[in-house]
Amino acid sequence: MSSSQSNGRALTSGPFMQLILQRILGGLAATFLLTLMLLTLVDVVGRYGFNMPVSGSYEITELLLAAIIFSALPLVSANDQHITVDLIDSFVPSFIAWVRDISVALVMGLILAGISYKVWLKALESVRYGDRTAMLYLPTAPVYFYISIALGISSVVVLLLTWQYFRAGMLPSSKKA
Repeated sequence: MSSSQSNGRALTSGPFMQLILQRILGGLAATFLLTLMLLTLVDVVGRYGFNMPVSGSYEITELLLAAIIFSALPLVSANDQHITVDLIDSFVPSFIAWVRDISVALVMGLILAGISYKVWLKALESVRYGDRTAMLYLPTAPVYFYISIALGISSVVVLLLTWQYFRAGMLPSSKKA
C-alpha cells in the first residue's frame, strides 16, 4: 500500500461525476458480471446435463470480461486503488512522496488518454473493415468504442486526482486531506 492509499485519498467530485462513476459504470460492471455468471451457469448445465453447450460462449465470455474490466477501471482510479508496491515508502520524505504521487498520476493519466485514443482509432478501423467475431459474427466495434470511452473517463479521473494531489500538497498542513 502506498502513501496515497494509506492517506485514504479518493477523488473528491461532485454529484455528476459520482453518478457517472458509481451508478452508471458500477451498474454496467455489475450487469455484465451477472450476465457472465448466468452464461457460465447455462453453458455448464447445458454441456454436462444435456450435452448441448451454449454456442459461442467463449466469444461472449471474452467480450463480457473486457466490458467488466474497463467498466471498473474508472472506479478503481477514482478510489486510488491501483496495485502498488511500498518497498521504500517508510524511508521517503513526505515532500518526495507528494512529488512522486503527482508525477505517477500525471503520467498515468496521459498514458490512459493515449491508449484511449489508439483504441478509438482501432474502433473506427473495425467499423471500416466490418470486423466481427469468428464464430457468432458479432461486431467488435462497439466493444472497442466502449473500451475507449472507459479509458477516456479513467484518464479524466486520474488527471482530476493529480490536480487534487497537487492542491492538497499546497495547503497548510492543518488542512491537508
